[in-house]
Amino acid sequence: MAAAACEPGVSVSKLAREHGINANMLFTWRRRYRMEQRQEAAVLLPVTVEHPSSPPGPMPMSPAAAVCEPTPPHGAIEIRLGRAVIRIEGAVDATTLRTVLDRLTP
Repeated sequence: MAAAACEPGVSVSKLAREHGINANMLFTWRRRYRMEQRQEAAVLLPVTVEHPSSPPGPMPMSPAAAVCEPTPPHGAIEIRLGRAVIRIEGAVDATTLRTVLDRLTP
């Protein structure tokens, strides 16, 4: 009945009366049904994590050295849209990432 209540042009109140149930109950069922449908329709995008073949830099000599001399952040963000590839390597601050993402949306 929840699926039927989602059909275009269907009166939820009339459908509830026809089946002898409270309209508020059918509205609740319809809301839950729609939420479940949205969750099932979520699209997941493929993500790959690549590890560099060689270390990014020299290893610190001692644990104390790592605390005193932090290594610069490293990594990469790669966005593929059709045949286009956008790759950002190294440290990326939130402002730079927001700028790139804003340019991708029409």
